Amino acid sequence: MSKAKRISGFREDLCNLCGICLHKCPVLKLPLEEAKIEMKNLIDGKESKYALYRCTTCFSCNLYCPQEANPYQLILERWNDLYKKRGAPSIYRFVVPTMDSNIWQMLNVFLSNQERRWIFKWMHNIPKPDETPLLIGNYTHLFPFIIGGSKLLDTFKPIDRIDQWEGGAYLYQGGYLDVVQKISERTKEDFDSWGVKNVAASLDAIEYIFNQVHPNEMGVIHSQNFINFNQWLLNKIESNEIDIKHELGLSVTVHDNCYSKASKGAYWETPREILKLCGCQIAEMKHNRKDSLCCGFGSGASWTKNISIIFDIISDGMKKFKEAEETGAETLVTYCSGCLYLLWATKELLRSKIKIFHIIEIVRLAMGEKLNFPQDNANRAWDIIAIITYSLFLSFLNKNFYINRITYDKDLSTFKPKKYRILRLIRYIMDFPLIKTIFSYSFQLLRVLLKSKYK
Repeated sequence: MSKAKRISGFREDLCNLCGICLHKCPVLKLPLEEAKIEMKNLIDGKESKYALYRCTTCFSCNLYCPQEANPYQLILERWNDLYKKRGAPSIYRFVVPTMDSNIWQMLNVFLSNQERRWIFKWMHNIPKPDETPLLIGNYTHLFPFIIGGSKLLDTFKPIDRIDQWEGGAYLYQGGYLDVVQKISERTKEDFDSWGVKNVAASLDAIEYIFNQVHPNEMGVIHSQNFINFNQWLLNKIESNEIDIKHELGLSVTVHDNCYSKASKGAYWETPREILKLCGCQIAEMKHNRKDSLCCGFGSGASWTKNISIIFDIISDGMKKFKEAEETGAETLVTYCSGCLYLLWATKELLRSKIKIFHIIEIVRLAMGEKLNFPQDNANRAWDIIAIITYSLFLSFLNKNFYINRITYDKDLSTFKPKKYRILRLIRYIMDFPLIKTIFSYSFQLLRVLLKSKYK
């Protein structure tokens, strides 16, 4: 039973129904009068015509609100209400680490031996009180070669507890607030049992969840100091403790993830400063910082039909690629590994020529460390595409569900790989260049057909 009391982050007492939040929204762009009506309906718990079915959870509305009423959190509350009524979509099982056939369990059949050694160590590490754990994160886990083997880990004790759910970051974004509260209590127990004073978070989203969402909305206060990994990188580069041996001379454009808009944009400039110090020239996209578009992941939160979720996600990801390519930059850089796996999958399905780097990879290249880029990244993208395809087929056999278990069983059964013969066959077929091309075009055609049917 939950000990903490959850508090809504929406400030109804401050909202004057001006409608500016949904009017300026880069996705909804509602006429002002429609925006006012929609906000009133959301507050009253009445039927939503737009926000709950088109929002991509990008946080921008909070930045537009002149009253600082946090309309984003109102949308999350209404999604939480819907979750209580209808459950989560069946396709969502693949991002639930405590259920069989999740993405981490299935990915095990494709990992290299080196990746398995890294992940095994990270999953079983228990930090000592005088050590600083670095939370690798559920989605960095999908691309462990981004940071595995790097000198950047020498300062930390890397921890990869997938059933910490990144503090509930990606569930929070989908409005699963009651589940996030349970996760907040669980992570507090973990940190306190370790006895550590500091915890480093590889993602801005994780730091924000622990520093802001858990205490202010979930009623769970952590005693640890949370270190932002990007800020740590910048400090070490500026002090020459991280030696930048090569100025890369790359022309890059920056993807600002949804969580970068939290804390009033506190996370925007740090990665840009890092890129400049690594010798990169930045060309900004049309939508950046407070107006930035989602990588696509957030589209899954506003689902209406299970079959269309994946196609909605990729469709929004395509908008990001169009803007990135229009800048003329050769490289798209993300500082969120949650966005990275979807951006790489979208790149391969689009057959886009633009390169994609995580900011950690940029720093490592500037340090002189060797990466097997882009071979490892492209291969992993197709691993993920195969897993998503297989998960879509499985979803037809399942119904909506509720997340009842947030921790592994003692045998880690939902992480241990099974045979997955059909999944292996799908991935084997996708290794043929012609099949990749046919799959990409077929996927895009089906996306257009579904968008027309369910719009």
